Amino acid sequence: MIEKRGQITLFMIVGIVLVIALILVLVIRYRTTIAQYVPEGLLPAQTGGVERFIEDCTVIVARDGLSLLTAQGGYIYLPEEIQYHPRATIDTGLKVPLWHYFSDNRIPSESLMESHLGRYVDEQLKSCLNGLAVFQDEYTIVEKASISTKVTIGKNQLFFEVTYPLEIVDKEGLKIAEVTTYVVDVPILLRDMREVGVSIMEREAAELKFERLTIDLLALDSDIPTAGTDISCDKKTWKKDVVGKKLQTLLRTNLPSLRVANTDFIAIPDNLPYLQNHYVWKITDNQYDDISVGFRYVETPFSLEVQPRSGNTLKSNQLKGQELASFVCLQQWNFVYDVEYPVLVTVEDQKNNFALNFGFLVHVNDNRGNRAAVPNRALEFAVEGSEERYCENVYGGYNMRFFTYDNVSSPLFGESYEPIDDVELAFTCLKYTCKLGLSEYIDGGARAVYGTAMPYCVNGILRATKEGYKPAQKFMTTRDEDVSIYLTPLKVINEYTVVKHVESNDVLLGSRPLDSDEQAFISLKYRMNGTIHETWGTYPAAKDTELQPLELLAGATYPISAEIYVMKENDIVGGFVGAWTAEWSELKDADTIEFHVVAQNAASDAQVLAFIAKLDQYSKDELLQPVMR
Repeated sequence: MIEKRGQITLFMIVGIVLVIALILVLVIRYRTTIAQYVPEGLLPAQTGGVERFIEDCTVIVARDGLSLLTAQGGYIYLPEEIQYHPRATIDTGLKVPLWHYFSDNRIPSESLMESHLGRYVDEQLKSCLNGLAVFQDEYTIVEKASISTKVTIGKNQLFFEVTYPLEIVDKEGLKIAEVTTYVVDVPILLRDMREVGVSIMEREAAELKFERLTIDLLALDSDIPTAGTDISCDKKTWKKDVVGKKLQTLLRTNLPSLRVANTDFIAIPDNLPYLQNHYVWKITDNQYDDISVGFRYVETPFSLEVQPRSGNTLKSNQLKGQELASFVCLQQWNFVYDVEYPVLVTVEDQKNNFALNFGFLVHVNDNRGNRAAVPNRALEFAVEGSEERYCENVYGGYNMRFFTYDNVSSPLFGESYEPIDDVELAFTCLKYTCKLGLSEYIDGGARAVYGTAMPYCVNGILRATKEGYKPAQKFMTTRDEDVSIYLTPLKVINEYTVVKHVESNDVLLGSRPLDSDEQAFISLKYRMNGTIHETWGTYPAAKDTELQPLELLAGATYPISAEIYVMKENDIVGGFVGAWTAEWSELKDADTIEFHVVAQNAASDAQVLAFIAKLDQYSKDELLQPVMR
């Protein structure tokens, strides 16, 4: 009898183990199956929204850091020997380092740039995240450690690996997940830009290209005396300051004509053989199809010394040869020049709208190129730039006009543009923002324009805002030209509701309000010709808050990709997934929109999954089209 009881107990244990194993298998299969059908970010147990938010902020901060890094010659944090020596940088409102400063090589390595970018993200990311306050109504998020960023420069992009351990707990105190690492990439040809910049510095050091061009400009211009003779008894004279201004004009005009072979540049016409032979510079055998290079003479500091001279006057010497008649006079001159000036180099990634700026000094001593120039005197500490100083620095003479238009997109007629006035314009160059003014109608209202002198900037951002329009921005480089910017008109809906149709045996019943414990999440997305516009809202709004306005595009008929999900506790109990074509004739005067969703009183998990899988099919029913009033 005891033996039989022992056998029964053993069978009971084995049975219990099999039941537990079966339950685990069913739970795992259930979670795997529901993950295939439930859209990402809708279940509170998922943390995709938090992760995407951190990744989006990382991209924003990373691009800001890259803009600063490339504008400052590969540095974000300037070393003291660069920061506090005014002759070691070029002032563009920012301090652009000289990559060659007398005998010092100051070209940043890739590892240094990676280090600066990582430090910048570490310092600036929290400001963008704002304590993750946007999620405070859903979760309690506990920071387990500080932010640490590793940056890797790739061939066509930069990889940012952010380590930021967070513990996410729901409002009931249940720990949902721990997330630690976020990886994003930013497209940029930083490695190519640096390689081209290094090649420029290496070839300049070997060939003294800019020194030779400067000597050519001195020698070829008839208004600048170098060496010569003239049969005359009248002394020839020149003014040193006039000669200096003429040379500066020649440098300002001619240096931007220099092209770099194997990069993207506008070909020099065949009828200009001198430019073809002297102004296309081969620095490397590598091909860089998406890179362009520009050179600019910088006005200050400019140094010109001429010998012999008397004060500000250059004079010829009068000679009388013994073989010549006594009445024949000969004027002769031979001047020696020392010239020093900075050149600003811009290596532009045309594919991704980034530009690497750096500089170097050109040295001409005794009419010959010389890389071993000697500093003139002790250097003084530089004064840190300010936003006001940058915005007022328009000495470059870049006069620009900005034309403002509205942009209405139609799938039938394409895009149409009408001028609009009273558009507020601002220009941002890295950390400086200059308020420009308001556009106004000219030519009887045919155009809306604002004109002004602009500070120099590569890859700055023009911003345009006006009430009732979607803010617009455009990357641009300061130059003498007209720029057009387009604002998209909006139709703002401040009131909307969501009603549901319960599905019964594949038939949708009449509409009725959502239950008191149900909440709908609305996402409306518009895509056309590469343009993406997205708006979202929650109905009903949280307690003591107002509805989030829906910003729809105005002016034309267009398809909207609509996704609406109704949540009850942790479950999806209704929704709409499909296209909505909003007729502008109806939407124009509408004050409110009533969204319709399909709902089901599911009795089992299998029915819930089947309902979600068929949601897009249910959404094709005409009863579920939004109603505008």
